Amino acid sequence: MVAKILLLGATGRIGSKLVQNFEKDHEGIDVRLATSRPEVAEKWRAEGQDGVVLDLNDPSTFPAALAGVDRLFLLTGYTADMLFQSKKMVDAAVEAGVSHIVHLGVFTSRRDDQPHFAWHDMIETYIEASGIAWTHLHPNVITDSSLVTDPPISETGSFSAYPNNVPVGWVCAADIAAVAAVVLREGPEKHGGANYFLSVEVLKGTEVADILSAHLDREVKYMPLDADALRKAIAAIPDASSRAYMESAVITMELAAAGKLAYQAVARDDVQKVLGRPGTTMAEWAKQNLS
Repeated sequence: MVAKILLLGATGRIGSKLVQNFEKDHEGIDVRLATSRPEVAEKWRAEGQDGVVLDLNDPSTFPAALAGVDRLFLLTGYTADMLFQSKKMVDAAVEAGVSHIVHLGVFTSRRDDQPHFAWHDMIETYIEASGIAWTHLHPNVITDSSLVTDPPISETGSFSAYPNNVPVGWVCAADIAAVAAVVLREGPEKHGGANYFLSVEVLKGTEVADILSAHLDREVKYMPLDADALRKAIAAIPDASSRAYMESAVITMELAAAGKLAYQAVARDDVQKVLGRPGTTMAEWAKQNLS
């Protein structure tokens, strides 16, 4: 039996790598790609792919996108609207007869002080109450989000990370996508009811800088993020929901500066559990991604 998978975020940092995984191995699955942009969906269809328009802010687009879907990869944007969007998506998935939801969340302790961590907890609780089989992915700090920059680190010689040189767990986007691909391909029979925590190694900002410096054969400096400067900058964001999410991100930086993020300084490599290989280290990521 071929399982139809609906993939949200197909053009994003993780979603695009998930698409690549499925292109390499699509046995037993049929992938449908979702985008909010009609021109992108049309391009996919012209290329012979199953592309649909799905706007998370417009639930009327959900039923057609979910028609015939067995498994759903659910992620949301950086906005407080994620609560409404996810609830409506789960409701639509129930109506459509979806059998498995794979949700991309955060590295939660379930007792976190950042609002967006609590929002993810609430979304996952709602998914679990829906009656649909579920699997939750919990990545720690995503390497690519911090270290893939424009211009690149090889030119700037610096990168920004959590303040106060606090140690945190890291995981790369390729490993997250690889885990998601296996879970979606193998389905709820093997992965239903599982929480996979993805935190390959714990490093301080200066330790990351040393690794990148060694690889690039030049000095790379760690630049601690300034929570006060970030808070001033986000005050100019006009959209209230996006601003609320970014304010929550600033709270993360404030907690780090105060030494209150110890629960993120944990290595928990469920990449190994799902893929049967260790997760990608920072040194390996640098070799693969930095010229």
